[in-house]
Amino acid sequence: MDITTPLEPSDSFPINSPPESHSFLCENELLSLQSTELNTSSLINMPHGQFSITDGLHPSALLPETQQLLISLYFDHIQPSFPLFRKPVFYADLIANNIPDMLLAAMFAVSSRFLPSRQVCKLFGDNSQPWDDFSRIAQQAYQDEILKNDPVPLTVVKVACLLALYESTKAPSRQGWLLVNNAVRLALMAQLHQIDTRDFPVTVSAAEKEEWRFVWWTVWRLDCTLNVTACAPFGIDEQMIGTALVSTTVEDFTCNIVQTTTFPSIPEMDPVKFWTSPGGPQVCDAGDGFNIHLFATSLLRAVSECQQRLNIKPTVEDIKRVAALVDILASLHLILPDWFFEPSRRDTESVYCHRIRLEIIIMLNTARLIVHEPLRQLIQAMDLSPNQNSHTVSLESWCDSISFAEAIARVLDSWPSAYFAISDPIITCAIWHAYCAMTLYSMSGLESSTSDARTQTSLESLRISLERFTTYWPIARVLQGSLQEFRAWSWATLDVRRIVLLIHHIRTALSPFASDPGKVDVKLICDSVL
Repeated sequence: MDITTPLEPSDSFPINSPPESHSFLCENELLSLQSTELNTSSLINMPHGQFSITDGLHPSALLPETQQLLISLYFDHIQPSFPLFRKPVFYADLIANNIPDMLLAAMFAVSSRFLPSRQVCKLFGDNSQPWDDFSRIAQQAYQDEILKNDPVPLTVVKVACLLALYESTKAPSRQGWLLVNNAVRLALMAQLHQIDTRDFPVTVSAAEKEEWRFVWWTVWRLDCTLNVTACAPFGIDEQMIGTALVSTTVEDFTCNIVQTTTFPSIPEMDPVKFWTSPGGPQVCDAGDGFNIHLFATSLLRAVSECQQRLNIKPTVEDIKRVAALVDILASLHLILPDWFFEPSRRDTESVYCHRIRLEIIIMLNTARLIVHEPLRQLIQAMDLSPNQNSHTVSLESWCDSISFAEAIARVLDSWPSAYFAISDPIITCAIWHAYCAMTLYSMSGLESSTSDARTQTSLESLRISLERFTTYWPIARVLQGSLQEFRAWSWATLDVRRIVLLIHHIRTALSPFASDPGKVDVKLICDSVL
């Protein structure tokens, strides 16, 4: 099977919106536009031949019913994690023919993945892959657009963002990495990084300005999460950000209910300063966890950035910064309320708020896992007594941190089935990383007999969760394939002197600089077997 072909969703993986989160339908706002929207379920269940493509896959050639289906899928599954549009404004522009085909094609590239395979055949023909075709159409128009020397419109930044999302979730690749970098550059050219400074040249309404903020922070988050996963340098200098956090929840923003702020404050994006400030992230949140998610991303980014620097050239400053980050991560239960880390959904919590809180918990535990990974440069500089083994000493902290991988598995045990269809796909990389860490730990011989059963239970939870993401995101299938190859060697006991090298290899396995991104080099494991 082609890894880019979506699998058939099962009954437990609904094509339509999950309960409550939906696509943030706003009845009052959309009353005048209801005639343009169709029921997604009825379209999916239409008989073969009810509607089809007339002149290829160009968005303007699609029948209106097909367009509406793909748009509905977009707002159901993509908008909750990547809020780029105010839905009523989008539909008004669509009716007025003000949505360029380039943007529709980019939207359809990601939303068509959520069609069940039987419906793909009905709409686009047997053996078709409309997501790739839509992506090519969008990229051709996008390339022509960015070659112009005109000011960069917000639409082009959105297209860049969606193409980056599409490509980076196909598989770990250089193309996805480059497209994210392109999105960053275009966002900077559009000056989205200084919306709330005096230098911002565009005069827009408060609602439009809030939309620009949402687009900026979506691009920023893509830059952070992809480069954390790729173990690569980041494209945005956080000290140059002059854009305020959003003051509107994602649900309200999607419904075009925008909260205005007279004096928006530009956030402190240095996580050491921010997470130790009075009130911490909760003070800056709009009420749904979106901004807390940004600050969790910032913390994960800082950990990855320090580890990358220390792997190349250790400095006293970076060693001190890592120590400060470790202290913050160890104090999270003092910074955030105890209930925040309980995976179960609270009675007063919406589906959106619960889902994003679970994502934050996974991100914070991933940061804890990464920050304790041993670094070869620091091991070589260790000042040890004659009876100490540098490899064993360097692994002590890492062994203790395996509990954070287990914590990720516990979160996924409480993960509702509906969330797999609306979550940030970067979660698949966190699952993969946790699984690899726990597998190495079980192969190291450092695991106690009492923890072995717990480890196996956690590994199974991680495996099942990654498998369930494969229904929607091709990258999950690539990661799943690499784990199957890795698991074939899980019976072996590894030479402890090789563990540090293997940890580093797995940490950089998804890098665009790797010869075969997304693969675990089994040869390294073979060479390390006792």
